[in-house]
Amino acid sequence: MRIQNFEGMTTNLNYKIATNELNSFVHTVDDTSSLSIFMKPIYPAVIWNRAISAKIQSWFDKIDPNLMPNFREILHKDEFKVTIEQVFEKSLLPQEEEIKWLMKDIINLANVFSDLMKVKFVRLRFDTVSTNSCRKFHVDAVTGRLICTYRGTGTQYGISLDHDDPEEIYATPTGSPILLRGTLWSENPCLGILHRSPPIEGSEETRFVLVIDPIVDPENEI
Repeated sequence: MRIQNFEGMTTNLNYKIATNELNSFVHTVDDTSSLSIFMKPIYPAVIWNRAISAKIQSWFDKIDPNLMPNFREILHKDEFKVTIEQVFEKSLLPQEEEIKWLMKDIINLANVFSDLMKVKFVRLRFDTVSTNSCRKFHVDAVTGRLICTYRGTGTQYGISLDHDDPEEIYATPTGSPILLRGTLWSENPCLGILHRSPPIEGSEETRFVLVIDPIVDPENEI
């Protein structure tokens, strides 16, 4: 089993992975307007290849993880802005420019993904992770999922047609959202693409992870 970490081109400062060399079954785009390719049958996973500024990334890497709020909410599109701002303004985090950037980014990603998936509701989850949470390769029981790791190693993925662990493992660049199909996608759901949270327990690494799922009927969700 190999984990691919390419040196050279980079979309962030601390976790250098050349997205132009990532495996061919995961498509990369450079802006949100190109994320619509995710809806095409041949692209079961898409990475938005973007760079987070050095100042913002440094803040993420230095902030005390105990101050970062963890939350899980099902929200209507009209609630994104108010709810996210309330969560972070009520937190113990110092109200700095970096917090405003993070709130704006989460709101933007929620809007972009809900528009793409044509839903009015999403489940937003923000976690601080320092254990081996979801360390087994899997496909999520959702139609689609957006994952963005703001701090630490990004979501790992690979291809396996027999559901064994992939022989080659790739890591999503930190700060770059990855869109993944789930088992509830209408047709050709994942085409053998499995993913996991990187196993980090005991490494003293802490990850900040945003997960967004589309919700069709919020009354049937727990």
